[in-house]
Amino acid sequence: MTESPEDLRKWRLPRGRHGLPRELVTRSQRERLLAAVVRVTATKGYAATTVADILEDAGVGRESFYELFDDKRDCMLAAHTILIEDLEARVQSAFAEPGDWASRMRAALAATLEWFAADPVAARFTLIELGSVGTVFRTRFQATFDSFVQMLEDGLAEGGPDPELAQATRLAVSGVIAHLYEEIVLGRAAELAARLPDLTYELLVPYLGEEAALEQRRQATAG
Repeated sequence: MTESPEDLRKWRLPRGRHGLPRELVTRSQRERLLAAVVRVTATKGYAATTVADILEDAGVGRESFYELFDDKRDCMLAAHTILIEDLEARVQSAFAEPGDWASRMRAALAATLEWFAADPVAARFTLIELGSVGTVFRTRFQATFDSFVQMLEDGLAEGGPDPELAQATRLAVSGVIAHLYEEIVLGRAAELAARLPDLTYELLVPYLGEEAALEQRRQATAG
């Protein structure tokens, strides 16, 4: 077997006695189910997705599913956690790179757009379809929103400019999310990285003013 652990979901266990360690089998089944729930939910929507749909896509039996997850909601939330943690780690890593505050903001925005553009299916699952889960998703969404706001506000406290508008950081993050949501709903997630110049300007103009925000837009275009 040549696949890396990250690619376990791409293969199927041989029928009958295969001699693979139980830990490896369980990890394979879990990863395949998580990948499947993302694909199926993004295609069919939360309400229409059934456990049977997930099992068929993953190639995993029902008994194995219920050994790992309580129900489809539990499986979906587990996948959502993994995706959001990966997104946050990438954005925070980009923001932590050396440079002035504006360039770090631009880098964090670029990382966000690239993450959603890289996998439109995961993008739709993460930001659109899981909204149907209910209160638990809204709580998670608020926590993620707050973490991004806090990251940017911490950056301001470390030497960033004073915003020209009150509540500028929350408005800036809300604006980016609104653009993400619209593009994903319209099926244009793969094109999000191309929106970096315009969104850089919109994100930074409350902090930098017109001239400096336009310069950041030019740098984003050149980059």
